[in-house]
Amino acid sequence: MSDKAKICGVIGNPIKHSLSPQIHQKFAKQFEIDLNYQKYLIVQEQLNSFIREFFRNGGTGLNVTLPYKRLVINLVDTLSDAATVCQAVNTLSISKNGNIRGDTTDGAGLTLDLKRLQFKFKNKKILVVGAGGASISVIYELLKNQSKVTLHNRSQKKISVVISQFSNIGQIDAFDENKRVIFDGLICATSQFNQELLEPAISHLDKNAFIYDLNYGERATETLNYFKQKGFDRYSDGYGMLVGQAAKSFEIWHGVLPSIEDF
Repeated sequence: MSDKAKICGVIGNPIKHSLSPQIHQKFAKQFEIDLNYQKYLIVQEQLNSFIREFFRNGGTGLNVTLPYKRLVINLVDTLSDAATVCQAVNTLSISKNGNIRGDTTDGAGLTLDLKRLQFKFKNKKILVVGAGGASISVIYELLKNQSKVTLHNRSQKKISVVISQFSNIGQIDAFDENKRVIFDGLICATSQFNQELLEPAISHLDKNAFIYDLNYGERATETLNYFKQKGFDRYSDGYGMLVGQAAKSFEIWHGVLPSIEDF
């Protein structure tokens, strides 16, 4: 790695588990970019000073993971439209005039992976299960792609908050198991398997509907096995979304979009 390497990284707490360095180094090889990408364990009191110092010292970009995706909103100079609506930031970059910009690429990472999987979502009826933070950037990108989004959650109050949050972007319907609506895809945005939420949705899914769990690895196994047992054969965990959101961050920093195949 040369002295001219582009400096990027990811900040969070905890951070040891992050796969971002491996993913970004693999991207860099696609374009022969000399990249120095590190993990930074940051406590909240350090957050503002670390970010400012990082960019002041020539840093190109930072990814932001838990628990700081909302906290950094107040520390940046400008926000993208997506970050403003979603009220979350996972990517920091610096403009030519020195302003630090916050963006979210989570939702764009999902749609990039859905395209890779050939799971059609544009102008399709998509049921999103779970109305927590994980679903917000996903819903934003779906609406931007003219998907017809329906939201299913235990708390109807939370659904109402999300519907209001996106009122200027597009229409979101609340799931009603008594309405005869058939969905082309289901995106599970719950933190863990929740049969109570998923059970009412089964009869509302097209037999060729795709199932996508935002969790990946072992955390997605129970949910995906549940749908397999119900006879669905088009499903995926969220590892491709993890790679996809990294690819969109990489594009913001380096001006080129990596391939997310072969991960």
